[in-house]
Amino acid sequence: MLIENISDLMVFTRAVRGGSLSAAARELGMSLAVASKRLQRLEDQLGVRLLNRSTRQLGLTDEGEQYYHFCVRVLAELEEGEELVTRGSKEPKGNLKVTVPAAFGRLHVAPLVPDFLSRYPAVKLTLHLTDSLVDIIEQGYDLAIRIGEPKDSSLVAKSIGVDRRVVVATPSYLARHGEPRTPLELATHNALLFAGTDHWGFTGPGGEQVQVKVSGNLETNNCDALREAILADLGLALRPLWDVWQDLHHGKLVQLLPAYTPPVYPINTIYPSRRLMPKKTRLFIEHLLQRFGPVPYWDKPADAQRAHAV
Repeated sequence: MLIENISDLMVFTRAVRGGSLSAAARELGMSLAVASKRLQRLEDQLGVRLLNRSTRQLGLTDEGEQYYHFCVRVLAELEEGEELVTRGSKEPKGNLKVTVPAAFGRLHVAPLVPDFLSRYPAVKLTLHLTDSLVDIIEQGYDLAIRIGEPKDSSLVAKSIGVDRRVVVATPSYLARHGEPRTPLELATHNALLFAGTDHWGFTGPGGEQVQVKVSGNLETNNCDALREAILADLGLALRPLWDVWQDLHHGKLVQLLPAYTPPVYPINTIYPSRRLMPKKTRLFIEHLLQRFGPVPYWDKPADAQRAHAV
């Protein structure tokens, strides 16, 4: 038995991802009544209930969960098939769903969006800024930007930069408390911590590995809150260069222990391992690479950063 209308599958998968039929209807540009009828038609044709409905939420039945995973694969294959036959013959269009770490996205991805959308006005971009590691296939994302080594071997990673970390503090803080000359001296300072990262590792000038346990009076999972605390002379912190490069350039912060290097992490675009990448996804990655360049602007010497600093 063949499904009469592929949009029925789309209603079903969007309802699961969005948590409601209303969310599915909004995403697909149809009324709630039409979405409800299409879901009912799909269940009638299959002869099973896919979703348990209540006034508050939707819940997958056992059959619905199995069918949902199947539908995700089918819709991805259909999109790939369309890309195969139209590749190079049309402008990109349709929904492009991207998830990015919150602070990195705000600072370095969101500013590039207007130019991308002006170039490709038929693309509708959903940019989700979050530090949660979402399942990009199950949640229907076309692309993720992740910092750190990829954990899912079924996904494809493409480098767009590196995450170098630096220990920083304000000149005022250092004037009052002194400047640490070795990593071990960090233990005597007020360290402002991001999400429990109280063990800092370094590679010394001779290749030696140094680990130091630090402590302080502030721990937060928000990059903006941590940066504000550093700039308020509260303490020193280990931060990504992409987060504090402008503050270093303008002299608001000072880099400490430059001879000691913290671990370096990759910044990758992550996408499903399809044989053909949708054109809209490929162009978005190319847009990022073009703007970031072989060496992203936050990694360049101070003279080269002036064109980007605000």
